[in-house]
Amino acid sequence: TQPQAQSLSLYLHIPFCTAKCGYCDFNSYEGLDHLVPDYTPALVRELGLWAPAARSHRVETVFLGGGTPSLTSLDDMETIVRGLRDQYEVAPDAEWTLEANPTELTQEHLEGLRALGINRLSIGVQSLHDDELELLDRQHSAERAVEGVHAARAAGFDNVNMDLIFGLIDQPLERWQGTLERAIDLAPEHLSCYALTVEPGTLLYYQVQKGDLPEPDPDVVAEQYEWTRDRLALAGYEQYEISNWSRPGHACRHNLVYWRAEPYIGVGAGAHSFFAGQRLANVDSPQRYVELVNASHEERVATGGGTLQQIAGGETPDDATLRADALILGLRLLEGVSRLEYADRFGEPPEAAFGEAIERHFRTGLLEDRDGRLRLTSRGLLLANEVFVDLLPDAEPAPAP
Repeated sequence: TQPQAQSLSLYLHIPFCTAKCGYCDFNSYEGLDHLVPDYTPALVRELGLWAPAARSHRVETVFLGGGTPSLTSLDDMETIVRGLRDQYEVAPDAEWTLEANPTELTQEHLEGLRALGINRLSIGVQSLHDDELELLDRQHSAERAVEGVHAARAAGFDNVNMDLIFGLIDQPLERWQGTLERAIDLAPEHLSCYALTVEPGTLLYYQVQKGDLPEPDPDVVAEQYEWTRDRLALAGYEQYEISNWSRPGHACRHNLVYWRAEPYIGVGAGAHSFFAGQRLANVDSPQRYVELVNASHEERVATGGGTLQQIAGGETPDDATLRADALILGLRLLEGVSRLEYADRFGEPPEAAFGEAIERHFRTGLLEDRDGRLRLTSRGLLLANEVFVDLLPDAEPAPAP
């Protein structure tokens, strides 16, 4: 009998944007449109460079992220999808997600994407108030976002996510409630609701540091998050991760791979992989990425072997890191971490390495044990980073509460 194919997820990074948003710290670039004609074939070539290592795997999820993948022309998208399907075994029911900005969501473009097999759309809405969208440097209006969701439905998408951001600067609870109520009215299958984080290196960080903008108020953010949890439960959404809610059966399968520490390959500039026990990261610069992938491709054609020159760095995580990762990533999920499954994987339960931190957060009320699973409490979901910091492999023990 044939050995069972192992599951694999693929992440494809498309780093181009029409404009960089003030809060964004992703590997994305504006003004590099001239690179697009070289970038698409380089992506397909990198998929080819990885393919021999993935022979015994079957692709269950594909995620096209960015940047703004929806800026990619249908011709280029067809080249990418065909290149992937030609070189990998893809499950018939694979989840194919594409990140999109409302500005690109014309019905014609969406119908083309749907025809190529893209079956899940993740729309970067962020807010449904025009003044907030301006603050975030978004290029679309609230009305355009609503039209984009309707266009997705008309094009046949029956699995739609909306990304929303709360905890905006000077945002009262009622303003966030207005955005979420309108989003619920649009009935997406999935909602990702993130608290605004002021990331170093972003325009927003610079504005806050300079004193032009105040920092988000943690008490307001907490109130907004708690209201969000209650409101979405009432609307029939299941929360399955700190920032993610879905209709039953519509959790994002691709992101679950990350949180369950399962293998994935990332292709594209700055993409990360976790494969065969190694963590790898591609070079960030799209220009350099194209040059290195092409050099690796030519080397392989000439010699039948060679290296993956586009990989800028990598590591083989040690056991302590893998144990911490499994716990931290697993605790992001509301199902938490099964003691039994953890012990099966690492030979002992989580308490063996993290007993002190776990006990401390039982006492702080941020962690609980329910039916043999370690889980964050309601308060723990809000203050998750306080728990995670104590679980890092080199964490200093915090003073007892």
